[in-house]
Formats: sequence, C-alpha cells, structure tokens
Amino acid sequence: MTQRSLPEIGRRFGGRDHTTVMHAVKRITDLKAADSELAADIDRLTRLLDA
Repeated sequence: MTQRSLPEIGRRFGGRDHTTVMHAVKRITDLKAADSELAADIDRLTRLLDA
C-alpha cells in the first residue's frame, strides 16, 4: 500500500530493522488466515484507506 522501502518503514517505526517489518507483515498475514474476523476488519480498514 506504500511506495516506501522496508528499511524506510522500519525507520519510521522507531528505527526498526527491515527484517522486523518483514516479520510483522508475515505475522499479520498468518493471523488473517487464521482469524476471519480479523481478516474482515483489516479488509474494511484497507478499503477505507484506498477511498
């Protein structure tokens, strides 16, 4: 959803490493797959941000 690089995203979240960002993306992806309510909430937020 952004043109920013993983290192830049990490820096914006308190100087985190790009691997921390990669781990966060994987974690959310896994949680969405396991929890349909969370997936629906994230999809709703994504649609709001795209609007």
